[in-house]
Amino acid sequence: MEAILKRMRLLTRVVFPALLLSQLALAQQGTRIVYLVRHAEAESSAPDAALTPAGQKRAECLARTFKDAGIKQIFVSDAKRTQETAAPLAKELKIKPTIVPAKDPNTLIRDLLYSGGGNILVVSHSDRLPFVIARMNAGTVEPIGADEYDRLFVTTVIQSGATHVSTLRYCDCASAPAPATHHAPVRHKKGTVKKK
Repeated sequence: MEAILKRMRLLTRVVFPALLLSQLALAQQGTRIVYLVRHAEAESSAPDAALTPAGQKRAECLARTFKDAGIKQIFVSDAKRTQETAAPLAKELKIKPTIVPAKDPNTLIRDLLYSGGGNILVVSHSDRLPFVIARMNAGTVEPIGADEYDRLFVTTVIQSGATHVSTLRYCDCASAPAPATHHAPVRHKKGTVKKK
């Protein structure tokens, strides 16, 4: 009887806490942040359309923004503009982006919810992102405007479920305003100075 009591004490003091700690460690491994952005500015909406110079600038800014964010996976669609948007970050991090066809959002959603191993960047399309966020049960977002490229959506996936999405803005790559011009004073006949 004494031997059974010793085993029970051993179980409650050592084994159960060890099992609890291992479960906590597993739960933490399944936690990851998912960042979702629309592709950068492109020449057109054709699948093979390249990025414009402003789009290339935004892609570089995206790489600078996320280089230290613990990104371990990058998902893009089969459209060239999503791949070019992710390319600078993928090169910096030495990650090969996973291409998921734009017409197959369910595969993307499954991969976001059930893949493990670090934070994720998704570069997709204005009509796909709200759908993906809603299907992840991360809430709803306003439709993305045709000329809106700077919205960044952030959610955390915990054990195959997502927290409510947050919306941020990143990389203001719109053309800079024209510099203010300084007009030199103009001298008129009677020695008066008038600004142009």
